[in-house]
Amino acid sequence: MIGCEEVYLRVVGIDLAGDERRPTGIAIIKERVAIAFIAFKDHEIMEVIDAIKPLIVAVDSPLTLPMHGYMREVDRRMHRLGFPVLPPMFPGMRKLTMRGMRLKAKLEGRGISVIEVHPRSSLKALRRRFKDDNLNVREIALRVGVKVLEAHMSKDEEDALLAAITGLLYMKGEHYIVRCDDGSIVLPRWCA
Repeated sequence: MIGCEEVYLRVVGIDLAGDERRPTGIAIIKERVAIAFIAFKDHEIMEVIDAIKPLIVAVDSPLTLPMHGYMREVDRRMHRLGFPVLPPMFPGMRKLTMRGMRLKAKLEGRGISVIEVHPRSSLKALRRRFKDDNLNVREIALRVGVKVLEAHMSKDEEDALLAAITGLLYMKGEHYIVRCDDGSIVLPRWCA
């Protein structure tokens, strides 16, 4: 683990779309400030990564395939914990999973750590942590020490910010990893 101040330097969250024609949300947390925006193409995402040089990238996409069938054991475990996720081989998820796996390979090829996250599950966990079911993404960011510059964010940008916050909490050691042989998903720790 690195020093607490250092983790605020460069964390990227990506709410990946399954198709380059659809918007992908990207959020960057740098020095306790977050910005969020939309990209479309893989090369646009990689340009951001190359410019920011993040310590970690948290991706909202399945990053592994199931060993058998269409659902991973890690997805089943998430369901049992009360965090339902769509499995990688579910109709409509295959393209996203394949794109996520390609992106992960590119990022790891550049020496960047990549974690799989699920922003809606992160939101649920953070609302449990702060004992407030009505917290919005901006309020959660402030509670973890991050100021959001955007006045308005799309759902894709909000999910990217939740991914980045999960990455930040992962770097700070305030996380829970749902791990199985076929993959792992990082959640914010929901107990103080």
